[in-house]
Amino acid sequence: MRTHRTHSSLWLLLATGLLAAGCESASAPVDSVGSQRAALHRAQSCEDLEALLKQDALAKMNAQIDATIASYSAYGYPRGAAVGGVDNGSVGVPGGAQDPTDTPAPVPPTADDGGTGQETSGEDSGSGADPAHSETNTQVAGVDEADIIKTDGNNIYVLHGQSFYTLTARPASSLAVGSSLAIEGSPLEMFVEGDKVVVYSSVNGAAIYEQAGVTPRPGYYDYLLIDTMGGGGVAPTPGDPSGPSAAPGTPADGGDARPLPPDDAEPPSGGDTPSSDGAPSGGDTPPDADAPAPPPPDGGGVDEPPSNDPSVDVPGSGGVWAPLTKITVLSLAGGAPSVVKEVYFEGNYSSARRTGPNVRTVLSGGAHGPALHYWPSGLTEYPETAEAWTAAFEQLRTENAAIIEDAALSTWLPYRFEKQGEAVTLLDASCSDFYVPEAGTTSYGLTQIESIDLADLAAAPESTSIVGATDTVYASHDALYVAARSWQQQAAPGEIFAGTNLTHLHKFDLIADPSQPGYVASGSVPGHIINQFSLDEHNGKLRVSTTSQVQAEAEPRWTTSNNVFVLEAQGTDLEKIGAVTDLAPGETIQSTRFVGDRGYVVTFRRVDPLFVIDLADPASPSVAGELKIPGFSEYMHPLDDGHLLTIGRDGEEDGTVTGLALQIFDVTNASAPTLLHKEALDGAEYMHSEAEYNHKAFTYYGALGMLAFPLVSFDGQTGAMSSTLELFNVDIEDGFSRLGAVDHSGFFSSVPSGCYYGGAAVQRGLFIEDYVYSYSQGGVLVNALDDLATPVASLPLPTPDSVGYACAGPGDVAEPAPAPEPAPTPEE
Repeated sequence: MRTHRTHSSLWLLLATGLLAAGCESASAPVDSVGSQRAALHRAQSCEDLEALLKQDALAKMNAQIDATIASYSAYGYPRGAAVGGVDNGSVGVPGGAQDPTDTPAPVPPTADDGGTGQETSGEDSGSGADPAHSETNTQVAGVDEADIIKTDGNNIYVLHGQSFYTLTARPASSLAVGSSLAIEGSPLEMFVEGDKVVVYSSVNGAAIYEQAGVTPRPGYYDYLLIDTMGGGGVAPTPGDPSGPSAAPGTPADGGDARPLPPDDAEPPSGGDTPSSDGAPSGGDTPPDADAPAPPPPDGGGVDEPPSNDPSVDVPGSGGVWAPLTKITVLSLAGGAPSVVKEVYFEGNYSSARRTGPNVRTVLSGGAHGPALHYWPSGLTEYPETAEAWTAAFEQLRTENAAIIEDAALSTWLPYRFEKQGEAVTLLDASCSDFYVPEAGTTSYGLTQIESIDLADLAAAPESTSIVGATDTVYASHDALYVAARSWQQQAAPGEIFAGTNLTHLHKFDLIADPSQPGYVASGSVPGHIINQFSLDEHNGKLRVSTTSQVQAEAEPRWTTSNNVFVLEAQGTDLEKIGAVTDLAPGETIQSTRFVGDRGYVVTFRRVDPLFVIDLADPASPSVAGELKIPGFSEYMHPLDDGHLLTIGRDGEEDGTVTGLALQIFDVTNASAPTLLHKEALDGAEYMHSEAEYNHKAFTYYGALGMLAFPLVSFDGQTGAMSSTLELFNVDIEDGFSRLGAVDHSGFFSSVPSGCYYGGAAVQRGLFIEDYVYSYSQGGVLVNALDDLATPVASLPLPTPDSVGYACAGPGDVAEPAPAPEPAPTPEE
């Protein structure tokens, strides 16, 4: 029965053209943007899920083979066939397929089912009203975001090194460590809700696999098309060390795999000579405006064991590197923290949100799939004719299609584990919890939304999985959205860059069943978004800002355009109901903020146009006003309905970008926004702040009208570096008034002369009553707001092993910036 079904589905794919795509002419259009629908199909059974996954794999494989075949007609060799090796961030082993009518997704048998006992937390400690304090800077009030430090006003909770610390924060002069607990792996971020703590960490899960009776797979690599003219597709040469290993599915050196011939293959003759950047000489190379942003420092990226990561040599790992993301739930009910829940997931931690007891975690990666070949095994030299070339890769297409068709469903699925005491068990996943887009329209990968109810820790996490990687998460009180770049098609030979240039958006409801997000609708918008602030929901409608790469009518042949779209769920589609397009052609969006019925968009090329978008009528949004000044804002923070506080870069009229700048904009009159106040930060040749790209490092405490943010500066003449927490009074009428700074250099006085601790950077500042608490890898300082010169208390913390120091080159001087010695911690 199974054989008949699988062969039938293969012939269905043949009939629909997925396998016959290679027969199209080289000039056939490859961009089907107009026909793509972003709506997700929820798998109705395991059999349905398997068919959907195979269709997606076939579509992507065929696209790669098509591009390789077509490249011969243009160049005589596969210049345009370059591909990028992609580590899906996962390990595991395929298990036997179950009956497709079963609800649970297939998983391999476990060695031990483990226990079912679950420790629960006690009652609230009831310490009374919390003192006035700042909180983590979040995009949506009441929707918490995970961070490295939290406070309730009485205590400070911090992830420091590989441990979770509870610090007694009051009275300020008695700052002290209350308790600490080692966290498995490398801690990333956390939530604190009442007496519960949720900690995310990246771990080597080799021992977890062993305890569960599962053999880890090596990290799975598949291939992504790199655009012919813009992606650096160079002519492969025999013996290129960047070529993939003979074993399918293994990464090439450096993570860049290309479909290269064997080492003894003859080089091609004729064709253009590639330039040093990989583009054909004289070719039009468009800006890589749609390239994915670098992975955030708190997660993501390729799972390779870092040399200084102590989690690599964990007990029982046997030297095996099997990365997992761990969620550890702690209870503070007994005073000292204790572990009450431990769950592990394949995939990289991306982001998380919490509303009340409901914690939603988004993981990217964890996808697998059958290992495919992209170079014909019998092809030992470059064919002399296009026909021979085509025949070889058509045969390869057939072989890959058979590999896909014969793969068990479990080949694609990630693992989820729970640890209870010393027992580790596999957590079942339901096939109906998987959502699959139209075949071949998304990038490789898997997005998992794992939901935990802190009020019901005995329950397993509820899982929702989306085929395709996502890179941005936004959540309101009512809905969670994930954004994904669409599949990037390869240009036809002889044509300029062609990409789908779309962002897919998926909406999930959080109200009907708070324990598990429910899929609502999907839609696509042209261009790409820069971060979570590009998205915002208001009155049930999604507003989105994007930058699109578009073809210009004259040289240079590529330019950019910026847009704001309004989308509304209609059935399973997020339909565009309003739009403002072609904002600031040639520029790119640097920051966005939506506030009520308005949107604020900052673009930049030479000057900083601040656009005020009127969204009162979602079906007919418009530009209400704009203001052009040098520089640009990187983060915008609403002070009230009519004023914006920003941090960004100052600039000159010719477009030169200079130092950091704080600004206050008056947007009371939408048609005439004005710059009220500007504070340029001078005094060093180079300076930057984490708050420029991480809003959680930007602490504006409205109750006191104070702003705190970390600042790192560098003197190019002396080599001196300084890391401080900068503090400013912020007043709409009077502007900025610098209170001073808190310097943590005293924590690192043992650094050798001429060197400076890289870990000395202050990371966060928070306010409790009339005191500011600053945190770095060295420890915590407490300063009274009316006297920043002398710390009220100093609490050194053990310097993490990962913190090192940098030394200046010959002839340079690199001394730590002067700072007061930390005051001794007062006795209790």
